[in-house]
Amino acid sequence: MNQSDISIIRSVNITDTDDNGGRANLASTVVSGVKFNLFPRVTSAERETGVTRYRKAFIANSNVNGETAYSACVCIGTPGNGQDRFYIAQAGMADTQAELPDEWTGCGKLTQSATAGDESITLLFKSSDYSIPEGALLLIRDDEKSCNMRVASVSGNVNTATVSLVGQLPHSFEANAAYAGVMLELGDLEPVLESASLNSLTGAFDHELVVLSNGGTEYDTFSLTFTSAISFSATGLYAGTLPSGQSTAQYAPLNPKTGKPYFTIPAEAWSGSFEAGNSLTLVTLPSAKGFWLKEVVPAGCPHEPDNRITLEWQID
Repeated sequence: MNQSDISIIRSVNITDTDDNGGRANLASTVVSGVKFNLFPRVTSAERETGVTRYRKAFIANSNVNGETAYSACVCIGTPGNGQDRFYIAQAGMADTQAELPDEWTGCGKLTQSATAGDESITLLFKSSDYSIPEGALLLIRDDEKSCNMRVASVSGNVNTATVSLVGQLPHSFEANAAYAGVMLELGDLEPVLESASLNSLTGAFDHELVVLSNGGTEYDTFSLTFTSAISFSATGLYAGTLPSGQSTAQYAPLNPKTGKPYFTIPAEAWSGSFEAGNSLTLVTLPSAKGFWLKEVVPAGCPHEPDNRITLEWQID
């Protein structure tokens, strides 16, 4: 597993309406360091009246050897130097802006220096509505070092929070030069066959022989319908019509976005006898996990020419 195997990708729908978000777009990578590559430019009119926008993204594993990226986490690493505010929250495989989560978290700046061995830190957030759950994993970092710590408890008022930690800080951090981002713990990044359902009285199918691919498998429902004793047609709910196949040969339809198979079914997976009308339904999930980002631009927000946030991710 290499760092280049992990990327942040966009959702299929990018709008400011209820259908914003949805599934992962495996062909649309967010390139680091490029302006307006996820959120659009905020106009002067929007700064004057205020605006709130949402964007959905995914952390994705495209390792060509089929390796799993274990225990993926993502957070906002720096909150930006403008007066706008950025938040992050966990997302599902296909939820849209019409189904936004209730709780959002983010990143705060250390307002007091912390010494190695300390069991608490004091953070300043841009607003009082950031959630810091007990047990949450923090990424505490400056330009030279970082560490992960668990939240034991939180106290404070308005947008200043004193966070008690589980354990002691391994490093010292200077006030106003270090940040703590609340990480979303998203789990392993691997393609998953969520279900396989065969409709046949005399045929059988071994779903454990199905092979899925990083970077090829999508969130989709595939239907394979037999047109004869060995031949079948295939469609995806989102992928549309796929090439036809036969139970006597390997079937591996390619995802045109990436050139990798949606799934691979070896001939050995089929047994028994089939007839026209028999069908197999596969539900697959990609090697990616989603999260929401929210930008809140308060009314009267001044222009900041070098405003940016960073996203940090970790895998085991």
